[in-house]
Amino acid sequence: MNPVTQLVDIPLPESIPWWPLAPGWYGVILAILLLLMLLIVRKRQRWMANGYRRTALAQLQSMTVHDASAMNQVIRRTVMLAKPCDDKLSQTGVSWYRVIVSCSPQAIFTEAQLKQLEALNYQSAKHISQHLSESDFSKLNQLCQRWVKEHRFEHQS
Repeated sequence: MNPVTQLVDIPLPESIPWWPLAPGWYGVILAILLLLMLLIVRKRQRWMANGYRRTALAQLQSMTVHDASAMNQVIRRTVMLAKPCDDKLSQTGVSWYRVIVSCSPQAIFTEAQLKQLEALNYQSAKHISQHLSESDFSKLNQLCQRWVKEHRFEHQS
């Protein structure tokens, strides 16, 4: 008789099941879920806090030359919604220019553009359409949109 034929395979141990997990894995899963929830909450808070920006951008994008007098009002409304209890809204002229310049990381408007923007408040739509070219309006509108996107206040990081 041949001894090789009598050999039997070695029995393999049962495979280790994935479930139930070891207690440490539950801690890892819980930590990941908490981090995801924190990220979702922060993202939602930021989205809600920037609602005034989306509104201002939509208003600026829908403006035509005839609506140019409202551009400075949109900027003022943006400042009001970003910093509700502030005295910055009552400022005009040079002090208003300083507010706008101080809120942006880099100079977006020139002083002449800011003066033109404020002067538009007091002009009729007919006067504006006669004296403000489409390219000047487009440039001012783009600068206003850029300011709305980029402005920062002290409390924001």
